[in-house]
Amino acid sequence: MPISQIFTYFMVMLGPIKILAPFVKISRGMDTLSARMLAVKGFFFASLAGVAAATLGKNTLANWGVGLPSLLIAAGLVLLLVALKSVLAQYEQPPAAPPGDSPQPSAKMFALSPLAFPIIITPYGIAAFILIDAAVPPEQNIEIYKVFLEVMVLNLVAMLFARPIIKYFSTVLIILGAVLGVLQVALAVQMILLAFRMLGVLP
Repeated sequence: MPISQIFTYFMVMLGPIKILAPFVKISRGMDTLSARMLAVKGFFFASLAGVAAATLGKNTLANWGVGLPSLLIAAGLVLLLVALKSVLAQYEQPPAAPPGDSPQPSAKMFALSPLAFPIIITPYGIAAFILIDAAVPPEQNIEIYKVFLEVMVLNLVAMLFARPIIKYFSTVLIILGAVLGVLQVALAVQMILLAFRMLGVLP
């Protein structure tokens, strides 16, 4: 599998576009330094957990006897559900804001969840990471991890500058988000069809 294609998959499933708005929402009320510390912590949690999950997941696949088509279908279904929810959410009324005096978790907990999981490290993104890592030749594994870390660095940069990006490019991000949602639906369907072809269900 070409590295450029793997980079594209990681950008769609783990990349920064989907992170910007949630990060700004999570860091609302924080000063700039606190928000940047949250971004750095989220980056480290997500990077370490992503590498660990991919390594553990690949070994678990072999131990459990789970085939790549099964993981491909699982990842495709999760991505399809999340992408459909994202697309359909554009037609829903925004939820009411929670009370201002509600208790807030610590910054460390924010960095771990929901920032690292599931905003940065999405379930379908991890499934795709495991799938790619298990499918490529052993000599290409290091390149896969490098691409993953490159995308995590892009996520960190996006979070560090999330507030000005949202402030000045909100309209562009709305358009990109809508396009990304549709592309994710198409990619999810493609993953499921590919799994069916691998199983011989489709020609």
